Amino acid sequence: MTEDLRTRPFATATDSGHGGLQTFVTAGPSTIVADIAVAQGGLDLGPDPHELVAAGLAACTSMTLRLYANRKGWTISHMHVEVFSHFDKDQTPHERFERVITIEGDLNDEQLERLFEIADRCPIHQLLTNGARVVTTVGGN
Repeated sequence: MTEDLRTRPFATATDSGHGGLQTFVTAGPSTIVADIAVAQGGLDLGPDPHELVAAGLAACTSMTLRLYANRKGWTISHMHVEVFSHFDKDQTPHERFERVITIEGDLNDEQLERLFEIADRCPIHQLLTNGARVVTTVGGN
């Protein structure tokens, strides 16, 4: 029997009630404030929604590579994943994420090449490149 997704949300967003755009975002056991830049009408108190998506891609990439390396018994001493978001109205899709992965460890060129291939298998990478359906329902009062 599958669990009804509405009984356990992955994430919630609650308006702060202060009249601005600040939103309390809860994902898993953590709550952060999401906002937008001052120049866009926010107070810049936290990451904006695009930064949150980029953070998800960076975290998932790092975790995917760590799990794979651990399973193979490969030593990674340090890993750093940066994700940049670019908007180009002349391209389709308009949004482009650029991911820069730095890996240090006792790895040969073939192992590094394999890890960079595995990065494309990260579930969030797959979600962003394959797309997802979003179904909206009206909640109760």
